[in-house]
Amino acid sequence: MCGACGSGRVRAPWEDTVGARDPATSRRLAAALTGRLRRWRVAPWAGGYTVAAPQGALAPARSIDEVVARGRDAGVLAGAAPGEDLALAEALVAASVLALDGPVVLSGPDPGAPRRVLAHGHVPVDVVPRPSVGWGVSGASVPFGA
Repeated sequence: MCGACGSGRVRAPWEDTVGARDPATSRRLAAALTGRLRRWRVAPWAGGYTVAAPQGALAPARSIDEVVARGRDAGVLAGAAPGEDLALAEALVAASVLALDGPVVLSGPDPGAPRRVLAHGHVPVDVVPRPSVGWGVSGASVPFGA
C-alpha cells in the first residue's frame, strides 16, 4: 500500500481521475453501484468498496469496474443506457457498465484536459470536458483526438 493519497490504494482506478473529488464521492459511487445491482449492497471502504449479497459479505472490491464485472458474472447487474445530465457518480457507474460492451465517451464538467482512460483494464473511455452542470455518457467512442 502506498498511502500517499490516503486512499489505501497502490494505484488509483480510472474513476478516481475523473471529475472534481470531495469526501462524499465514495459514498455517492457506492450508492450508484447499489442502484445498479439487484439485491447487492455496496459501501465505501478505504481500499475500494465492500460488497454484501443477501447470503452475506463478498470479498471487497478495489474499483467500480470490479464491482460491475462481479455483478454481471452473478447475474445481478442492471443494464445502463447512454444518458445526459447525470450526476458524476451515476455517469461513472454507467460508463463502467457500458464499457462491458465497448468504448465509451464520458463528457462533463471535468477540470482536466481531454484524455483517454481504460475501464476494465482495456476498454477506452474518452473523457471530454465541456461546460455543463451534468455529465453525459454515450456508448460510442470516437478516435481520440478527432
